This record gives sequence, structure tokens and C-alpha cells, in this order.
Amino acid sequence: MTTLFTADDLTSWLHKPVTEADATVAERVVWGWLKPILKLDERPDPVPDELFGWAIELGGIAHENPGGFTTNTSGPFSVQFDAARRTAILEEVAQSVGAGKPTGSFPPPQRFPDPALPDLPDRFGCW
Repeated sequence: MTTLFTADDLTSWLHKPVTEADATVAERVVWGWLKPILKLDERPDPVPDELFGWAIELGGIAHENPGGFTTNTSGPFSVQFDAARRTAILEEVAQSVGAGKPTGSFPPPQRFPDPALPDLPDRFGCW
């Protein structure tokens, strides 16, 4: 099965070690967020660069802040998260999905000339 990113990719992105198990969970969470927007049954193989960019950033969010907190304090340490970033990325994905192509379900095109118009060549004198 194709993955959107690997543990090595996520480690490189976050600049800290990420286990294979944690990367797998993060990748599955990210695919859960992206799949309904992309309207795909399977992860694309190969993963396009644009999708990888969204996925790796979302993977970092899923790994670093699975609860979606805005701040996290542990003793003297405090971390602030951009809670709206995940929403912004998913909105960008949604906007790009429909860009430049028709949306909806369309029947296959009719063969030409259309069999419903058998006299078409005679009327226009093309054939």
C-alpha cells in the first residue's frame, strides 16, 4: 500500500525522531482527513508533490498535537500551537480539488456522429 509519507519524512519535517508506529498512525489520521475531500478510494501512487506537502504538514500536526490544543503546559514548559492551521490546509486542499475540472458525475461522451441524428452529414454537407 502506498503511504503519503514515511517515518523518515516526518522525522525530517519535525527535526526530531518519529517512530514507525507513530508515523503510521499520523499518516492514517491524515488520510482520514484528506480522503473525503479528495474523493479518492486509494492513496495515489506516486504521491504528487502538492499532496505530499499538505500531508507532511498535516502529519506533523497530527503527531505533535493530536488533541488539537491551542497551548500545552507541562511544568515550566509551555508550547503554543496554531490550532487553525489544520483547517486552513484542509480548506486549501478542498479549493484545489475542483480547480480547473468539472465537478459531479457525467456520462461518457456519445460517439460521433451521434446515432440519434443519422441525417447529420446530409444536412450540413460535410461528408
